[in-house]
Amino acid sequence: MRGINRRITIPVDWCVLFGAVLLLPLLFRYIVPRLLTGAAAAYIANPLAWIMIALCVFRLPRQKSCGKQRLQPALIKIACGIALFQIYLMVLAGFFDGFGRSPYSFTISGILINIFYMVSILIGMELSRAWLINRLLSKPYVSVPVLLALFYTLLTMPTSKFPSWGSTLETWTQFFGSIFLPISMKQLLASFLAMWGGPVPALAYSGLLEAFEWFSPILPDLNWAMKALVGTIVPLVGLAIIQEFYAVQPIPRRRPEKHEKGYVSTAVFGAVLVVTIWFSIGVFPVRPIVIYSGSMCPTFDAGDIVIVAKKDPALLKEGDIISYRIEDSPVPIIHRIKKINRDKTIITKGDNNNHIDQPIVPEQVNGVVLFIAPKVGWISIAVRNMFI
Repeated sequence: MRGINRRITIPVDWCVLFGAVLLLPLLFRYIVPRLLTGAAAAYIANPLAWIMIALCVFRLPRQKSCGKQRLQPALIKIACGIALFQIYLMVLAGFFDGFGRSPYSFTISGILINIFYMVSILIGMELSRAWLINRLLSKPYVSVPVLLALFYTLLTMPTSKFPSWGSTLETWTQFFGSIFLPISMKQLLASFLAMWGGPVPALAYSGLLEAFEWFSPILPDLNWAMKALVGTIVPLVGLAIIQEFYAVQPIPRRRPEKHEKGYVSTAVFGAVLVVTIWFSIGVFPVRPIVIYSGSMCPTFDAGDIVIVAKKDPALLKEGDIISYRIEDSPVPIIHRIKKINRDKTIITKGDNNNHIDQPIVPEQVNGVVLFIAPKVGWISIAVRNMFI
């Protein structure tokens, strides 16, 4: 939005609350457990920190949200609808991936303790988030909720969730897909809800999701790729819905058309990104593979990308170009079938190689090559060479 909030003045009371939000949870998370043990450290220290933050917000001057007050009831309904739709998709995915028992206690005392724990943290977090955003802004400005969403993501994510620096690329991919992206997208949507409507819409969205997780006796046991898809796309689409909702409202000044389409573009980009990751890791029956050598010249060369589809090994025949893995190989091998023996072992050979490969068994085959995209994999090779 041109000419609006290009320079943001940070007042002293904002710095005070920001410091409290930064320090109190860390203090209660790492210092108090040394004084308390067991359930007291886990279920009292952290909620107590957020209760203190909520009390600080109540003592500060009330801040108006950037959206019109008359639109807040509709925004609350939209927030609830997005949360319910996200829960619906998780349950629907559970019918494919399965369900598991909730890890939380369902005794009367356990439920009451969990309510205290969840509600305390939610209220403190959303009150402080809305106050921090709207204390700085009088009109919407994208950078502030984005930065605060990242701040709350890092603040609330336990350090135990982060993989070690020496972890494999697959471990880091699963971490970002199943943990970091869903949490950060949830925080991002909550931040925009707080900017437009204050703490109540953000509480409605986050509260429904947390209530489902804490108080449903059976939860979807989703694989990490499905968690990444649902947890990323739904909040991004929710952002697009909210932006379109406000874009059609009468406003005193005309907003640039480019800004009105920003969230829609972000939602589309996010959806494409997640689906691309799905294809790359082989969640779908087809996946792209980058060619790193010239063993199959002239059929394809290094830097090409081939699309491989899963196929029943019993249907393979001589002449098929297949993808398979061997022990200690960091990448799949893509060679042509030269012979299928009576014992079902498969003999392959690169078109540009002088010797045949060691026999493989059908269980090693990932699929057959369907399509070749020349030279579009050089970026992937360059990135890989930077880290290997």
